[in-house]
Amino acid sequence: MTLSRSSKVFAVVLLVLLLAAAAGVWWLLQDARTTVGGSDGDPVTVTIPEQTSTAEIADILVDEEVIGSAFAFRVAARFDARAGNLQAGEHELREGMGPREAIAALQDDPRPSTYRVTIPEGLTVEQTLDRLSDGTHHDTEDFVVALEDLEVPDVVPVDDLPEGAQPFEGLLWPDTYEVFDDEEAAEILRRLVRTAESRLAEVEPVEGFDPYETLIIASLVEREARLEEERPLIASVIHNRLEEPMRLQIDATVQYARGEHTERVLFEDLEVDSDWNTYERDGLPPTPIAAPGNASLRAAAAPEDTDHLFYVVDDLETGSHAFAETLEEHRQNVAAYRELLEQAGEDIDEAEREQEAIDEQADDS
Repeated sequence: MTLSRSSKVFAVVLLVLLLAAAAGVWWLLQDARTTVGGSDGDPVTVTIPEQTSTAEIADILVDEEVIGSAFAFRVAARFDARAGNLQAGEHELREGMGPREAIAALQDDPRPSTYRVTIPEGLTVEQTLDRLSDGTHHDTEDFVVALEDLEVPDVVPVDDLPEGAQPFEGLLWPDTYEVFDDEEAAEILRRLVRTAESRLAEVEPVEGFDPYETLIIASLVEREARLEEERPLIASVIHNRLEEPMRLQIDATVQYARGEHTERVLFEDLEVDSDWNTYERDGLPPTPIAAPGNASLRAAAAPEDTDHLFYVVDDLETGSHAFAETLEEHRQNVAAYRELLEQAGEDIDEAEREQEAIDEQADDS
């Protein structure tokens, strides 16, 4: 029997449709071998914009190597009622997923939006809370209130701290944190404190010092050192002075006592009546004066083995220091520092203070 031309066309169309259907069934059968959670591919974050069509989602998933075929995904979506509920937003998927597995994963609510917040070294608690506020949807007051209710780590000798001391000073650890949009202020702060406790557990204090004293020394090193290689040297001066004993006479403690950072510490600044003023008080300040970084903490726990008792700036641009073991060596370094200030047209008050300190120590010896 001879088929008419129209019958032949119909047969060809029917054959094409049958082949397409067979291909779709084949793809579905292939995908059926992969169950949800069965893929062991690398994690990949996929963003599905609002109002994205199924075909566009398929293309996105192929581009991110989540699935191997956009066609297979479209066919699977055609026969899967769940495809009508694909969620826009950020999703954590995996490379090499099957189409139906991807459809199932896209039913979940997307991952909450996140912020990357960087806390630099050397900030006080107050400055850190402001930085957290700048980087999240919480305002500073949210963090202030949350901190008041936060449990203070056991490492802090709370009962020995003077009135007005901030027990979390030095414990809001500098780092870059990924903060979820729905994360409470208290939980964010707990993460910073837990990081600090972890870092403290990684170092062994110098014999005779406890972890909290090491944290205090680290904060002094953080505020005094500008060059990485000088941190262990400055730590050695602090340890050597404590052993002598000599007052630390660290300008950064005066700035902390005054509650403000200034480029230069003046004579009148040294008169501030505070437990943190190491020009007027013996030993370490009662708390850290800032949050140190990892390098300063390591330096405080493992200072350079030196006999240095003094240091003074010897390069105004880099902030490097000249170190000395004796008053006479230090006197020469201070004279050189004064000359640098004069040449740069800077106030020589700091050099004069150093000279006065030398004269006082010479009279005491």
